[in-house]
Amino acid sequence: MNDKLYRYVNNLFEDAPKNKKTYDLKEELLSNLDAKYTDLMSDGYPEDEACNIVISSIGDVDELINRLNSPDEVNSDLIDERKKKSALLVAVAVGLYILSPCFVIIFDILSLDENLGIIPMFICIAIATGILIYNGMTSPKYLKKDETLVEEFKEWKSANSENVRVKKSITSAMWITIVAIYLVISFYFNAWSFSWIIFVIGAAIDQIISAAFDLKKRR
Repeated sequence: MNDKLYRYVNNLFEDAPKNKKTYDLKEELLSNLDAKYTDLMSDGYPEDEACNIVISSIGDVDELINRLNSPDEVNSDLIDERKKKSALLVAVAVGLYILSPCFVIIFDILSLDENLGIIPMFICIAIATGILIYNGMTSPKYLKKDETLVEEFKEWKSANSENVRVKKSITSAMWITIVAIYLVISFYFNAWSFSWIIFVIGAAIDQIISAAFDLKKRR
């Protein structure tokens, strides 16, 4: 790390609160600056010029520091509203997952064609999965105001949080669906001896989903 860059960042955070949030933000900013500085040096820029270019790309960190100084409850109303909406959607989705196998059981009790019960079961599963994906995808995104490093950091942090939420929604929906399918296959076809294989398949799919999100994060 260039000493001039390090001192500059230290001065920027001189009045920031001394807590973990500040430390993490400062370390992330230093890491990004160092990477950019190294790239410029490898492109043949003189040390001072590379340092000045990196410093000019930082942008205004006052907003970030003000957030660190402000209490977390500044946007508590919006956060609470979003949490309530998210909790309601997740509750509805989980309810649909739980109720989905009931159609097969009801059709069996009524001595009706059990195959017909599978249709509404999978409709419930599809609706529940759609609700979870919608819940994960409708989180507000951060849009950059300019091309400074601070704005890039804000956008990256927002996108990273969104990816985590979407990944959790997809994997949760997948595992609940797998459990529902496992129960239907086991009860309907009395296939307890080999129906457990679906969990092995589920684990493989889970790893594929994780790998896909990791690849997306590196791009």
